[in-house]
Amino acid sequence: MRTTKTTFIAKFFLLSIIIMLISCEKKAKEQNDTTDETAMDSTSQVAVAPKSARPVEWGYEENGPDKWGSLSPVYATCGSGHSQSPIDIQKTKLKTGANLNFAYVPSESFTIAHNNNMDNIVDNGHTIQVTVEGGSVFTFGQKAYNLKQFHFHTPSEHTIDGKHLPMEMHMVHQSEDGSLAVVSILVKEGKAKNKNFENIITNLPSSKGESKDVKNSKIDLTTHFPKNISAYHYIGSLTTPPCTEDVQWVIMEDMISLTAEEIKAFSSRIGKNNRPVQKLYDRKVALDNFSGTTKG
Repeated sequence: MRTTKTTFIAKFFLLSIIIMLISCEKKAKEQNDTTDETAMDSTSQVAVAPKSARPVEWGYEENGPDKWGSLSPVYATCGSGHSQSPIDIQKTKLKTGANLNFAYVPSESFTIAHNNNMDNIVDNGHTIQVTVEGGSVFTFGQKAYNLKQFHFHTPSEHTIDGKHLPMEMHMVHQSEDGSLAVVSILVKEGKAKNKNFENIITNLPSSKGESKDVKNSKIDLTTHFPKNISAYHYIGSLTTPPCTEDVQWVIMEDMISLTAEEIKAFSSRIGKNNRPVQKLYDRKVALDNFSGTTKG
């Protein structure tokens, strides 16, 4: 009787151990399966995640400038950057002795487009953009930048002593190492028509998304510049998401003029597309009388 009882206890104890081992093995397998699935999902997400420089649609009213920095991690610099553009330009006596030179060549043809988002060198947002033939070079200091395109903002993005101008023209350049430089020309209202803009205004797209290839129509870019080439300059950013910084900005001190009708030809199409001015922080804005030339 004692032996039978002892045998029963031994078998019960052994069975309990076996059940415990099976249970532990099952839990371990479940954990491993879960870990493997998580790893697989993670790998799958990385593999299929779409690569986009513009993951979220932005604008100037809905999803406007005050929200850009929070729309996507890709746009975070729009909200957290300390070298953002545009800025308010105030009169300054600071000079650096920097040298500026424009070696622009006439373009025999150009493409003009009105798109919400441009997919080329920089995202210009909602604007009218003109892309010209290559060969025009802008040199700042020792670095050369090739002109890629120019576009317009109404009203101006940069302000002078707190005041906006009716329009601003941005000439976007890129160097061989990928660095960006933007030359800004401010536009004021005048009484005389600006013949230099006739080709552009005549060929302005009539609706968003439209693009025109204009052939055999010479456009001399040097004629867009004011005669005096003294200019403000500072380090800033793109004025649209992703608001990339370390952009060399040059804002011509003198302005060009267009009539109210000519300015309206742009503003009626692109609307208000200016980003508010940003904090200067510890940056310095200099004004230099450049010894370079605007003729190629």
